[in-house]
Amino acid sequence: MTASAFDRVGASHAPPQGPQGSGRPAFMGFVSDDASLQTIRTALVPAFPTGVPLQRATFAETLDYLARFDTPRTLLVDISGEEQPMSAVHRLEPVVDPGTRVLIIGSERSIGFYRSLTRTLGVSEYLSKPLDPAMVARELLPWAAGGVPAFEAARGGSMVAVCGAAGGVGATTVASSLAWHVGGDVRRHTILLDADLQRGSAALATNVPPSTGLRNALDTPDRIDPLLIERAAQPSTGRLHVLGAEEPLNEAWHYQAGGGAALVSALRQRYNLVVADIPARPSRFATELLALAHARVIVTTGSPHSIANARRWLALPAGQMQSGPPLVILNRHNRRTAPAVSRIAELLGTEIAIVIPELPALVAQGNNLGEPAVGRKGVFRKAIIALAARLGVGTTAMAA
Repeated sequence: MTASAFDRVGASHAPPQGPQGSGRPAFMGFVSDDASLQTIRTALVPAFPTGVPLQRATFAETLDYLARFDTPRTLLVDISGEEQPMSAVHRLEPVVDPGTRVLIIGSERSIGFYRSLTRTLGVSEYLSKPLDPAMVARELLPWAAGGVPAFEAARGGSMVAVCGAAGGVGATTVASSLAWHVGGDVRRHTILLDADLQRGSAALATNVPPSTGLRNALDTPDRIDPLLIERAAQPSTGRLHVLGAEEPLNEAWHYQAGGGAALVSALRQRYNLVVADIPARPSRFATELLALAHARVIVTTGSPHSIANARRWLALPAGQMQSGPPLVILNRHNRRTAPAVSRIAELLGTEIAIVIPELPALVAQGNNLGEPAVGRKGVFRKAIIALAARLGVGTTAMAA
């Protein structure tokens, strides 16, 4: 191949590295004509105030460049001018690293071509020329900035974060029971995600072995996809899978920011509901999951320590996907020794959505057998069914 425009860039002008020194730039775009280049540059300025990383290049020059440098996390490629555009996309595939989100612009305007790219070949977005500035800003800017368009974020399953106000309040029992009910009784594709990779007990509560793939997936978030998750998740009852780990207590784990977002994105493509069990002392990973949840459930007891911590949980800012205030569950409530429910609600400044009485024998037996107590008729099952209904993931018509 003759010397291309990229040869003038040279190794000394390779794109900046992504986070954690991964060697992968966050975004790069390759456009073949000046008019499209200017339209895209103007639309992407909000995400790149110091300069939009775009190159003027033909498709052949783009392939040459990508074969010699690390593929960016998000890649924009122009295939206009190619006589066989579908063939051009297939030629692009070998020089794109796994995990890269590909955006394509071109001259082909048929809806069939668009569907083939986005539904079959995994292209994140395709726009045809001439480019409309408003459409570029709406469809490409979120991808280039490292996120997803608003409509894309709303697609897929939902995530509920079940948070323990303090250790021992029963958050794992509630989370595992909710997931067991929705996946087993309601028959919706559900996954229980244990956010504590060292001390979590969600797998034990549902009688499945811990996953050996969760830690590896989070260590390489660029490689996370629905297929990898499907291999790592353990089947439980009905349509319930469980994703948890038992990492050594004496081994430090250096979490890579963004792993939670990549994991949740993959899970929401595969499952109708993600139930995340968030520990009372959340790690960076758990905190990231909390910010991505569509709903939060805070589990507390009537003890002064638990109530005080529940107030702190309620004071946390809502995540961008969260549409309503957290639901508070008063668990293990003993009417003779704890404050009245109305008094606890007053102390927390919010209603108590669900009250679960002290049921030590029932819950302990369920945990020992690896079968959550929700599987047995009674007051506990009624409470979990009511919780699922409040969250919009169940039905009050279930036999309790």
